[in-house]
Amino acid sequence: MTMHRRDFIRGTLAAGLFCSAGIERLAHAREAAWPSHPVRFVVPFAPGGGADIATRLMTEQLRAAWGGVTAIVDNKPGANTILAANAVLNAPRDGSTFLATISLTTQLPYLLPQEKVPFDPSSDFVPVAAITTEQLVLVTNPGSGVKSFGELVEAARKQPGKFAFGSYGIGSNSHLVLVEINKAAGVEMIHVPYKGTAPAVQAALSGEVAIALSNLGTVRQYIEAGRLVPLAVTGDKRYRFVPDVPTLAEVGVPGFETPAWIGVFAAKGVPTPIIEKLGSDIQAAVQTPELVAKLNDFGQEAGRMTTPEFQALVKRDSENAGRMIGAAGVHLQ
Repeated sequence: MTMHRRDFIRGTLAAGLFCSAGIERLAHAREAAWPSHPVRFVVPFAPGGGADIATRLMTEQLRAAWGGVTAIVDNKPGANTILAANAVLNAPRDGSTFLATISLTTQLPYLLPQEKVPFDPSSDFVPVAAITTEQLVLVTNPGSGVKSFGELVEAARKQPGKFAFGSYGIGSNSHLVLVEINKAAGVEMIHVPYKGTAPAVQAALSGEVAIALSNLGTVRQYIEAGRLVPLAVTGDKRYRFVPDVPTLAEVGVPGFETPAWIGVFAAKGVPTPIIEKLGSDIQAAVQTPELVAKLNDFGQEAGRMTTPEFQALVKRDSENAGRMIGAAGVHLQ
């Protein structure tokens, strides 16, 4: 090889390395400057629901912390959260688009055939931060004639098939609670699925069903007015908002100690520094006194946990739900 050719090759390699280093420095600089452009949080539910409200409250705090950089809530309801999840997976993985969802997304592989779920939640998404955690409340219409969980079980045993249970969807946590109550107590309450928490609660208020499971924010005013009676709560300890109400575990229905959550996920491939910064920013946002007060009014707790803690919660929750879904034979249509 001639000297001229060797010098040419060396020069070309050096130029290539220089360009690669320059591109890498530019990428690091962009990540360090994040966010400098609008950030979109895709919510898989219609406006006005719990996940939508919590996400909007969070984005208000993020906009202030980010010096006015826009944080957008984009509602994409439908297909059991699959539409929203796909929108995030198909977006550029540059920190401009994230998913704000509930446990239903992580439970999809247990609820639907593999060919109907076009992604693997455990490998295609990275849990970033919890916006809220909450315990759910089992309530009954006073017309049911029962005032405690024990009375419900006794009445349901004496009159099989009399009591209808309104859930917020097939395969939802509320449906799983019904399945476990029927199994643990040896009763036969009828499952009546609705398209969301609010319709199920309205059905309980009207007497269309006797029992419903809901987030506290939706039923709090009705409990205070005496129009619904709380029987039990999910969670590993009593809910501070309704301290006199026992947990499901206390009344003999274990398996629902993990809190319900609303959280933010990134598509795998979003740079780690961006995920770390967003996780830190959300953790700070949800702990501002203003946001904490608003969440408490709705019966929700701020998601006071680090990214690794949220990832551990999601993993534990998904495994627990998968076990119960498999044992109950619950499937989405």
